Amino acid sequence: MAPPNISTMKTNLKSLAVTFGLISATLRVVGQGYIVPNGVVTNLFPGEIDLNWPQETQINGFTMTPAGKTPPSLAYDNIFLFNEPATIGVRVFEVSLNDPISLQPILSMTYPELTFPNAYVFNAGTPFYGGLYSGANIAPPYPPYPPYTYTDPVFGWAELENINGTIVVLDSALEYQGAGIFAGTDIIVPAPEPGTLALLAAGACLLGMRLRSNKPHSKV
Repeated sequence: MAPPNISTMKTNLKSLAVTFGLISATLRVVGQGYIVPNGVVTNLFPGEIDLNWPQETQINGFTMTPAGKTPPSLAYDNIFLFNEPATIGVRVFEVSLNDPISLQPILSMTYPELTFPNAYVFNAGTPFYGGLYSGANIAPPYPPYPPYTYTDPVFGWAELENINGTIVVLDSALEYQGAGIFAGTDIIVPAPEPGTLALLAAGACLLGMRLRSNKPHSKV
């Protein structure tokens, strides 16, 4: 009988390792998650909106600074400059009530993102939602060209309003160790369906069977 193809066996082993890695990564994101008490705060630094959770490594926040009026006849500023202090930062998105704030729509660039050093118009008396995404650190590669992701992520939202020319937080929530949160609610985004895990497990089993079939057989 022909000797086993070493190259094929190496390829199969690599595929098996990748499959198990995918299973492991999926299992890590299926945690139920929980709502962090006082996860979005405005009292750490003047003018900042900051995220606050137990495992954070720095103060992760952003600012929206008044920068003018359009038209000038308005009573209060409605133009605001978006900025992130010199920290890990927070990615902020324009979302609507009940939008899922989770990694999939963020990676798909589903929502418009507020970015430095751009200016945005928010009229007085019109509340709006900002979707929030941050984490313990910015994930490689470095430098972190957008769209970048975070390690040990958190997902949240803030209901904001321009009141007398200042962006004020009306309500908010921050979710940690889960798959995300729906804007304007305390409802955590469901973890991936069990069928996804089953498919990954089935793929791993098929690769394992293929590896066993490629082992050399003893002569009788």
